[in-house]
Amino acid sequence: MLFQGWVNLGKYSVYYAQHLPHKVGTNRVMVAVFNNLDAIYIPNANYNVPFGGVRVKTSEGDIEYRFEGLKINDISVFKKGELSFSLKPEAGGLDLIDFVTPYTYNFNSKGEFISVTYSEETTPKTIKPTLQYIIIVKEKLNEMYGFIVSHR
Repeated sequence: MLFQGWVNLGKYSVYYAQHLPHKVGTNRVMVAVFNNLDAIYIPNANYNVPFGGVRVKTSEGDIEYRFEGLKINDISVFKKGELSFSLKPEAGGLDLIDFVTPYTYNFNSKGEFISVTYSEETTPKTIKPTLQYIIIVKEKLNEMYGFIVSHR
């Protein structure tokens, strides 16, 4: 019975993240999607991906959701065959790495957008997020998992 409850929490975690109250400024949906990739339903998924995971074809390219038994998750968006951006675990939180620009958007474990790292120079600079960065991050995250959330 306890195991069934645990499976249910993972499977419906996106719904719970959307409908339960949470602290303003946190992105609980991002955390729920990322931490439960192996349990949530991903529409139009091709499960024949090496090393575990799924691939979804979109009009602009492919999105790969990789998950392994050890919870080393990774979401990568490819446009025209090139890696565009990726969401990966890093130092107790999540990093949204943009491979087209020199920016990495940093989140803590609760999904709070805490900083932006600009790393074009030899010494990376970390700055506080501005409204412009918040809009960019929302667009990238929506492209990354918006269709999963809208399907729920």
